[in-house]
Amino acid sequence: MHVTPRKTKVKPSLKSKTDALVQSGHVLGWREWIGLPDFDVPLMKAKVDTGARTSSLHALNPRMIERDNQKFVKFILPHYRGDGHGRIECTAPLVETREIRSSNGEAEERYVISTHIAVGHHKIRVEISLANRSLMGFPMLLGRTAMKAGRFLVQPSKSYLAGKPEQVYTALQSGTVSEQ
Repeated sequence: MHVTPRKTKVKPSLKSKTDALVQSGHVLGWREWIGLPDFDVPLMKAKVDTGARTSSLHALNPRMIERDNQKFVKFILPHYRGDGHGRIECTAPLVETREIRSSNGEAEERYVISTHIAVGHHKIRVEISLANRSLMGFPMLLGRTAMKAGRFLVQPSKSYLAGKPEQVYTALQSGTVSEQ
């Protein structure tokens, strides 16, 4: 009697699963290149922070305005044009005014807007609080609700896993950024 050997399924290793996630752009390092396509900001550096619930963006002079019975926030993004010079005046829909606790433990009322961010080849809608981050090392902080929306994992020992600046900018320009 001849016995045919059984084929056993080999489970993919954790490394091969992680490599596949990195290739698909779903793994972020502790810092990443972010684009703000709604404001024509091709690239800025962002700190990825799993301890922060809400993402935060360095904005100057935020103020609420009304247009057609809807609330918006008008603000200035300093130094984010493609050439790295000049300010960009922005307007975004106001989601709410929210009490946010900063890294130093102090709570403050901030405007929260809804806009798209581009990370690697992904475009996702996120909520971002506007704050004065001039003393911080990064103009943007990517919080965990944005990471959850994009289904990202974080590898804290690495940087810029989602793509080099040229890749992000090219994806934005060509329209190949996937929207989630």
